[in-house]
Amino acid sequence: MDTLLLLALNGLAAGSTPLSAAVRFLVNDYVVPTALTLLLVVLWFSGRTLGERERRQVAAIQAAAAVVLANVIVKAANLLFFRPRPFAENDVHLLFYRPTDSTLPSNPAAVAFAFAAAVAVHEPRWGLAMAVLAVLFGAARVMAGVHYPLDIVTGALVGGAAAAIALRLPGLRWLAYRL
Repeated sequence: MDTLLLLALNGLAAGSTPLSAAVRFLVNDYVVPTALTLLLVVLWFSGRTLGERERRQVAAIQAAAAVVLANVIVKAANLLFFRPRPFAENDVHLLFYRPTDSTLPSNPAAVAFAFAAAVAVHEPRWGLAMAVLAVLFGAARVMAGVHYPLDIVTGALVGGAAAAIALRLPGLRWLAYRL
């Protein structure tokens, strides 16, 4: 099922010039992560009241910690298990360069969803905007032929778990109020 969905989505992107251009733009290693980071910076400096600013700064620090945790979890998973990229095992229309690391779980998805989940707890609208970017990023990675759908789902779960852990770390709130 994972391979069938990959091939169907990849075929859509390969057959459409506007869609393949959008996929190439979104799959980029810099566009979505930079947008998420910039949203976090804006979140840090925004807020009408002192309480709102402090809440947003706590959200930003917890999101940054969640991203670090997501990367650690993905790295540990990759040391235990290696899954080849879709283009290594299937005839796909590759719309991106050929990454060589394990595809499961998806590190880009884990990071994007860690941002979104950690922020959503404090600022649901900001979190929703980040989640939309994370979903688009994940879909683009499947359509580009560099991830299977299960890789993205697993990465999203890792990102959510990392956010849940970061939200429970007591020192992060203290740090936010000291900065």
